[in-house]
Amino acid sequence: MSQQINLLLPELRPRFDWLALPVVAGAALVALVLLLAVAQSQSMRVAQLKAEEAMLNGQLLNLQQQVQALGQVLGNRQPNAALLPELEYAKTGIAQRQEVLDFIERRDKNQGGGFFKVLQGFSRQTLDGVWLVDFGLSPDGIEIRGRLLDPALLPTYIARLNADTAFAGRRFAALEMKGVDPAAEKPDADRTVAAKPVGKRYTEFALRTESAPPLEKTP
Repeated sequence: MSQQINLLLPELRPRFDWLALPVVAGAALVALVLLLAVAQSQSMRVAQLKAEEAMLNGQLLNLQQQVQALGQVLGNRQPNAALLPELEYAKTGIAQRQEVLDFIERRDKNQGGGFFKVLQGFSRQTLDGVWLVDFGLSPDGIEIRGRLLDPALLPTYIARLNADTAFAGRRFAALEMKGVDPAAEKPDADRTVAAKPVGKRYTEFALRTESAPPLEKTP
């Protein structure tokens, strides 16, 4: 039976030298390769960012040119003079309707309500070529004044009002009708734009519920 015995001391055994030239050279070579790889990756990234920047600059320039061209087109456009009277007509009509709503709200509060249903009845019985310009409302009766592009529309309009549930127990009858020619009519500072379409002949009319006393007119 044989047995090997290490007679060398641990201090005398060979050790790995980290500072040896081959080790240092190998580590330096690995570090250089990694550095070159990182530098190449960064260079590719920079090139990609420059390409994206160039593309975005091109898109921005295109948008700026489009905005400039659109601004020139809009700057050269002139407002349609034919639409200005219609715009004023619409604005004045809205203001007059708001006055009517405010008036009805005040009367409803003072007299316990009822006028809102009447307003709903008028809104349901709209008829092309017929528009209202004045209201007179009271618990005992209703008076309205309006205008017609065709006098033949008035009987149809009266029949619709009389058949509406909002006017149950009240029947409308024509009090007066008068034809108006705007071309022959003298300018009147008190007339509003919404009172009549410019240049069209129309007929003024007044309707009042039967057996109703004279009514207070809206402002």
